[in-house]
Amino acid sequence: MCDMYIYAFWHYSQLSTNFIRGIYIVYILGDINMLCKYCGSEEVVKDGKVKGKQQYVCRSCGHKFVEGSDFPKMRVESRIISTAIDMYYEGLSVRKVQNQLQKIFGIQIGKSAIWKWLIKYSKLVSQYVETLRPQPLGVYHVDETAIKCKGVQKWFWEIIDEQTKFLVASHLSGSRTTEDAIALFEKSIRVAKRKPVSIYCDGLPAYVDGYNKVFYTMRKDTRPELIRRVGIKAIHNQNAVERLHGTLKDRLKAARGLKGEEKVRMLLEGWVVHYNYVRKHQTLKGKTPAQASGIDMQNDWNVLVKEATKFNTITAKKDSVEEKPIEVVVE
Repeated sequence: MCDMYIYAFWHYSQLSTNFIRGIYIVYILGDINMLCKYCGSEEVVKDGKVKGKQQYVCRSCGHKFVEGSDFPKMRVESRIISTAIDMYYEGLSVRKVQNQLQKIFGIQIGKSAIWKWLIKYSKLVSQYVETLRPQPLGVYHVDETAIKCKGVQKWFWEIIDEQTKFLVASHLSGSRTTEDAIALFEKSIRVAKRKPVSIYCDGLPAYVDGYNKVFYTMRKDTRPELIRRVGIKAIHNQNAVERLHGTLKDRLKAARGLKGEEKVRMLLEGWVVHYNYVRKHQTLKGKTPAQASGIDMQNDWNVLVKEATKFNTITAKKDSVEEKPIEVVVE
């Protein structure tokens, strides 16, 4: 064991960047303390062996698991999975992600496995971050952009907060109707838990109709200001949301056409998570939009997946306790 640690330290010193060193440390040495993969509890005890691997049981949540990946029911190391997800949403194709994993970790992963990771953990983390409460400053920019799905044009709607760059709400649709604008505005209220101060949009009539349905009130002190006719030649511009479009299109270029609306919807939700919680912004002095919006979360898919798994485990445990019938003793 001592020789392995000496070799690992020597190999660590030969690596070129801190990023690769960090990956190598976790991959070679692993975690010293055994924690529950589901709830993160330290109340873990050995529970025999399964196919030659040590099995553990958590006294806190009751889940059983074996040695290996930090992610439940996964054979591949958690850092490899999270690195693959990060690379994909940074703009690499699945094939290039596959090649990079081979170079960094020396492990061959199939493209179908990478796709499964993307779909599974994009959905898991996307549902988790909906429970968090960002605090955008309330100056919203609204716009939509066209994307192709199986050769059919779809519309991706976004609301971005001007100061924090937080993507408050998004919506995928096949049209640009009032109903789509209403769905987008209502989602922004669910996420931010309050109405915005002002809304900047272009001349699309659906925005006005949606605004009147969701935000309009006779009281001026509680009514968001609607500012239309923004653009290059106008007083106000949409630079924030147009830059967001550029980031999205950079990701879609490597995809070479999106196939299947449900898969597209899930991948877009994962991209929104990556944009808000993982990708740092220069204008925010190296912070993520989530950190700028008051959410203290490390910008790492590995951390996000673990927090999402822990949240789901604790929530399921609470629900099972609440649903448990109460026995009534009759004397």
